[in-house]
Amino acid sequence: MQLGDIDLRLLRVFLAVADANGISNAQALLGRDASTISKHIGQLESRLGFRLCERGRSGFALTEEGATIYRRATELFNATRRFEQDALAMQRQLSGPIRIAMIDNLITDATCPLMPTLQRFSRREQNDVEFFIDITAPAKIEQAVLDNQADIGIGIFMHGLQELEYLPLYEERDYLYVASGHRLAGLVGEQLQQALIQERKVAREFLEQADLLLMGEQSEVPHAWVSNIEAAAMLILAGSHVGFLPGHFANRWVERGELVALDPQQFQRVSSIQAITRKNKRRPRPVLQAFLDDLQQTCVTCN
Repeated sequence: MQLGDIDLRLLRVFLAVADANGISNAQALLGRDASTISKHIGQLESRLGFRLCERGRSGFALTEEGATIYRRATELFNATRRFEQDALAMQRQLSGPIRIAMIDNLITDATCPLMPTLQRFSRREQNDVEFFIDITAPAKIEQAVLDNQADIGIGIFMHGLQELEYLPLYEERDYLYVASGHRLAGLVGEQLQQALIQERKVAREFLEQADLLLMGEQSEVPHAWVSNIEAAAMLILAGSHVGFLPGHFANRWVERGELVALDPQQFQRVSSIQAITRKNKRRPRPVLQAFLDDLQQTCVTCN
């Protein structure tokens, strides 16, 4: 079977459906209705000569052949993407995509170098770059960089992976917060430590209980686990939980009298915000290298 443009388009539809785990879920992603998507899948099956997936009231599932085609098609498009990137690397002008995966709510941190880096980079001549920025959890950031779905990751990473390069950017300081009307508000010292033991606590999963240990974690006390600081802030503001938040993020509610930092001299922790890229013997694409250079230069200037 020789692949033509129509086959590649049908394969992209199939990958989108498989990633979305069903035709209905893929409608918004593809911008097409279910009947059109189903027709495209049927056309691809006719071209290949076998069924790719079971779909209907019983749910969606790839057949054995469909799983194989999914893997091969993913490899094909990844190879195509690498070819495109290599071709762009031959050009002198700054063009092509820069894909950044990062943790949430860095924009309120005045010490974060990303905003001044973007400003510096935008002033470069012959700049025809497309940015794709995704906000997600640290583990997913690392995986996205490993899978070549992101060029740069920015976040808090508890363990380094051998396949990635880690560049420390700056430090983010967290404080322990409760809602202003909470019974712990105003307590300090030993009295606070003892009262804190029995409180419901919210913690970020990716910190691997590092923040819980600072709060006198007790296994019999219910906790809330979240993947981002916005979710943690909602529970703390509701008055039901106590937890750590970055100071720059919590300041808006502190200034409005809605949050209180508990004994900030004692209850604080520091996270290292790092940038990650794939280890590669070859020099990165010119556009990516230029952005990394600007990021490092901004860090030197800011520090």
